[in-house]
Amino acid sequence: MFPFWEAVIQPLLVAAEPKRVLEIGALRGDTTVALLDHLGPTCELHVVDPDPQFDPAEHEARFAGRYVFHRATSHEAIPGLPPVDVALVDGDHNWFTVITELRMLAARNAAAGEPLPLLALHDVAWPYGRRDGYYAPERIPAEHRRPCSRGGIHRDRDALDPDGGLNRHIHNAEHEGGPRNGVLTALEDFAAEVPGGLRTVVLPIFVGLAVAVTDARMAAHPRLGSVIDELDTPAGTARVEAVARETLRVRFAS
Repeated sequence: MFPFWEAVIQPLLVAAEPKRVLEIGALRGDTTVALLDHLGPTCELHVVDPDPQFDPAEHEARFAGRYVFHRATSHEAIPGLPPVDVALVDGDHNWFTVITELRMLAARNAAAGEPLPLLALHDVAWPYGRRDGYYAPERIPAEHRRPCSRGGIHRDRDALDPDGGLNRHIHNAEHEGGPRNGVLTALEDFAAEVPGGLRTVVLPIFVGLAVAVTDARMAAHPRLGSVIDELDTPAGTARVEAVARETLRVRFAS
């Protein structure tokens, strides 16, 4: 999610004025540090990751009092969290995991009398928008786990490649598309359950980012609508892509 920071995530945070943010899936902690540097002393950040590729103790020492790390799966952690204003979802890339995360977040906020958080979901385009990926397939109930195997993904063919392709080190659904398959499908199915629906913008670049928000949260934070309106235009998408490309160029050139 880090390439989207400057053009998407930071403007959304400014508009949303959150008191509490949740990051699901932190990987190397790049977005985590950007969040902590930006959010300020009155905002609390909860980070959920069962296997972080960084030392959370460093963040806990540097940002004492406003950083809470949960070494757990999202499904284990979310029920015990306080309600959050913004949720960045970038954990396991499969339908069951994502729709369950979204339902849990909705239930947690509703119990506190608060609207659904502003949502930003990574990996809503190829390869995982319409295909499940499983880091730990045994965590997915059998009835929600697509037939899968270790094999890489190619854009130009449906079948997995045991010897090449993208992410052949994890279990991927053997076929793309169909019901209950992929991150974008999970978001769409969840949106259909939300009374009044969700205002959703999908940016189909760099494996994809979706932003989704309820009318109630936009009414409470009117600047959110302006940011989302701008993203939801060809010019907005082109600007995000240009900024993301430059972010990646600088990152890998350094």
